[in-house]
Amino acid sequence: MKIIFFILIVISTLNGCKKKGCTDESAENYNANATHNDGSCTYSTIDSIKIHITPVFNGLDLYLDSSYNTIEGYGVKFTTISFFMSQLNNQEDTINMSSIFDFREKGTLLLGAAKDYKTYSELQGLVGVDPINNHSDPSAFNTDSDLNIENAGTMHWSWNTGYIFIKLEGKADTLANETFNHNFSFHIGTDALLQTCSFENLSWEQTGENEHTLNLQLDLSSFLAAEGNAIDLKDEFLTHSNNSEQLLSDKVVTNFINALSVP
Repeated sequence: MKIIFFILIVISTLNGCKKKGCTDESAENYNANATHNDGSCTYSTIDSIKIHITPVFNGLDLYLDSSYNTIEGYGVKFTTISFFMSQLNNQEDTINMSSIFDFREKGTLLLGAAKDYKTYSELQGLVGVDPINNHSDPSAFNTDSDLNIENAGTMHWSWNTGYIFIKLEGKADTLANETFNHNFSFHIGTDALLQTCSFENLSWEQTGENEHTLNLQLDLSSFLAAEGNAIDLKDEFLTHSNNSEQLLSDKVVTNFINALSVP
């Protein structure tokens, strides 16, 4: 009987030494000092969201450096597709300050954020950077901001104030001899060319347990061939948003906004 009594005392003592609490590191109330999970763990139900933008040409996914045909019969290759989207919001909650879409470096991903997708049945925002941030010191932004000069890189003009809002570059074969020796370069910036965008009836796809993704598309065939506003790469191939290039800059901005849509 003494042995049984001693064993019971030891068991009781060991149980008493266990600190109860949540031992799951992924839980919101994880307790690093707890040695026994008491079932009290709680988990975040806030969704994380991602926004992807897929460039397409004539209804098919576009690939950089691949050849496509324009309505004029030219071959065209896009080598750079980059732009800023800023202050995306649902009129109450803003998702981001400014994010760079860089197709070569980041693929189709525009941004990710810890947000609840259910509140975003529609989005409004800017293609470009708002005037205050556009004229701020690019080295003063946090290092995790796309507006920081280290992250913005060539999307900030070294010779001019502010950011490049839209950068589309490539080569065209206007002679139909597969030489692709006719370069085009559309660099859109300055406050006057800042544009708004909006997307309605959004459909978020569940891509993880607590993750939903919005897929948008950028139709570069319609960008070049917009009805009544087509861009002929043979004659319209260069703008850096100078006053002398205003007509082409306006055309590029208008076509770009119209080419960006919900599939």
